[in-house]
Amino acid sequence: MKQLVLRTAAALVGTFLAFSVTATASATPGPDLAAAKTAAHSTEATQLLNKAAQRAGSAKSAAGSKLAVMQDTIPVYALSADFVRTGAGDVGTLWYVATPAAKGSTALTVFTAPDQAGTWRPVNVATGNTEATMAAAARGAKLLTEPQIGAWYAVTGKTLRALNPEATKAIGSKPITLKAYGQQVNTRYADKQADSTYNENGTAGGYDVAASTPTENTPGAWMILVAGSLVVLALAAFALITRRQRTA
Repeated sequence: MKQLVLRTAAALVGTFLAFSVTATASATPGPDLAAAKTAAHSTEATQLLNKAAQRAGSAKSAAGSKLAVMQDTIPVYALSADFVRTGAGDVGTLWYVATPAAKGSTALTVFTAPDQAGTWRPVNVATGNTEATMAAAARGAKLLTEPQIGAWYAVTGKTLRALNPEATKAIGSKPITLKAYGQQVNTRYADKQADSTYNENGTAGGYDVAASTPTENTPGAWMILVAGSLVVLALAAFALITRRQRTA
């Protein structure tokens, strides 16, 4: 599994890192949710979901169940490199759009994102419904993730609210201003971006990729999405897979 994840990461890093750099460099409109939904319901997505379901449970059980892909589209934003450096601008850059799915008792999520040509495609499938759970808790607010520590936040105007225990540990149980959050992440990551000694040493988001091992919460993901606004986010993708909560 680890080798598969790393091979997929190497194949995808060029495409999706190019997208994220473009998104960070200029103000872009919101994601094309209609296109994201179409990609999540495509034949390619169906094939990926079926394979993920088979890997998550018994092949016999998966084969006898009908795949259901929901109509929900959940934009997920990752911490912006510019925001980390300056504390100004958008706190997050679009990372992917999540669409919940299920096959039998197996909860799944398909991730979609645009390629370099702007065509939306399915790029990852994971077990669980983390994004749907976090979006429900966000209650319509912008959904932001800090993958290095597995934290999820709801962003409303100039404030940010913790959605899970990791986020509460980072910022506390009460909402804080984006200015205060910017000071925190600058301290955590300003010296850990591209060309830094931290990055050159092969560490990512506080985790040594080579030493990362699956935990009891490791989802049955068979691909990995490599994108995000920080170069360190791309390197942290494997850490995200190992830390992701599996929810029913």
